[in-house]
Amino acid sequence: MKTKLAWCAMLVCIATTIAVAQQVSVNYNHSQSFSQFHTYAWGSNNANKIQNSILAQVAVQDIDSALQGKGLQKVEEGQNPDLIVTANGGLKEQTSYSAWGMRGIGGGMGGITPEQNVIGTMIVDLYDAKNQSLVWRGMAQNSLNNNGSKNQQLVQKAVVKMFKQWPAM
Repeated sequence: MKTKLAWCAMLVCIATTIAVAQQVSVNYNHSQSFSQFHTYAWGSNNANKIQNSILAQVAVQDIDSALQGKGLQKVEEGQNPDLIVTANGGLKEQTSYSAWGMRGIGGGMGGITPEQNVIGTMIVDLYDAKNQSLVWRGMAQNSLNNNGSKNQQLVQKAVVKMFKQWPAM
């Protein structure tokens, strides 16, 4: 029984650690030549844009920096850009569990503590403006913090991780 409790506690700790780690994934059209893209604009028709105004501003600035670092120039949507960019976001509450325990002579004790986390998701999409097809998508998920500046750092790290996976031109 004690061994089973120890295994359960260890699995819960591992699951909690994995759940807290930032997850970033990127997918893109591998048959698409990205060398033809030189300009981009932010899509104005985005009903799912990131709602938190400060985090939205940080995300836009970080994405602009990343795209410009890839040699793309920002233009207005009416100037016929090569790419249209959208950034979407959402929040979800999740319960995770922390387990602790110790074993002593004649028995042991332990416990499991539930913790409420807010998981933030950000999706960055790039569309070919000419044929309106999705050519690149980056997605990041992480637990948000009560500290706003830490959340801004999480957004920045996520954008950096996403654009490290930009296709070679």
